[in-house]
Amino acid sequence: MPRHILAVRKHPSTTLSDSPSDNISVSYTDNSAKTVLLDYPPGAYTAMRTFDRVGIMDFSGHVARLVNSLSHIHFPESEQADTAEAATVRKGLAPYRDPETLKVEMAELVGAALKAYYKQSKDLDEAKVTVLCTWNTQSNEPLVIAQVEPLKILTERRCKVKVHGSPRQHATTKDSQWVRDRSALEAGLSKDMNEALLLDDASQDLYEGLSSNLFAFDGTRQTIVTAPLDSVVNGTILKVVLAVCEEQKIPIEFKFPNLKNLDEWEGAFITSTSRLVLPIETIVLPDGSEKSFGESKVIDLIRTLVLQECQKRVEAILMDNDI
Repeated sequence: MPRHILAVRKHPSTTLSDSPSDNISVSYTDNSAKTVLLDYPPGAYTAMRTFDRVGIMDFSGHVARLVNSLSHIHFPESEQADTAEAATVRKGLAPYRDPETLKVEMAELVGAALKAYYKQSKDLDEAKVTVLCTWNTQSNEPLVIAQVEPLKILTERRCKVKVHGSPRQHATTKDSQWVRDRSALEAGLSKDMNEALLLDDASQDLYEGLSSNLFAFDGTRQTIVTAPLDSVVNGTILKVVLAVCEEQKIPIEFKFPNLKNLDEWEGAFITSTSRLVLPIETIVLPDGSEKSFGESKVIDLIRTLVLQECQKRVEAILMDNDI
């Protein structure tokens, strides 16, 4: 197994032409992406995957996600400060709240991390890249980190999930604090369960997974149902699903999938960077009973077309001769 890579940029380049090596440190680590996110102060993060090793699917979308999250997270100047963001913090994070600057900074950081990762062996397959942007309360400066590890290749065609946990606060913000908060929910999943689905007990509305978006396919109305976009994290694969459905003229309803309507579903699926589109075979309900689904031609079509569309949306980070 290859070593994981940790690339750290402590502050933005003074000019966009600065050499990345001047302010990026790259090292090997045994820590997983989750461990890295837990080791550093909470901040905005995003998880990406490579295609053909040299490109990232929707890299610009991941940059936009970080900028959006950073605009909603207010960092204290120090551990003793109150929650109001200080002028020092605003000034320090300003470059990372600018999409054009952040894209250049991220491309250099991710590129350095991927070069080091693939330098280990020419036989390495696709990688997962996690980027965190936060505020270092000890040195009072911004901190941007990229962690690279092997992309987990799913061997299952369909998965088992459990309705387990309540919707999170600030759902549209990709904040690494959520990685801490969801740990207890992850511990409640058995090894054969791929994901937990977050439920509002009062309404029986399903929001999303711990690290995925949720879609139900209403067989009666031949309609895809997914949560309102302002109530969940808008994952990069979610956006691809919406584009595919629009192109195929598959109706989409932005309404919470509801457990009361479970018998009307022909099927359901979850989406994320590592899963792409993963159909659900079995849902474990809050009372312990299970609901199983057969295969769905519509969901299988979406799955195939999403993969094809993802490949079209790859943005090059490295050159072929870099690895």
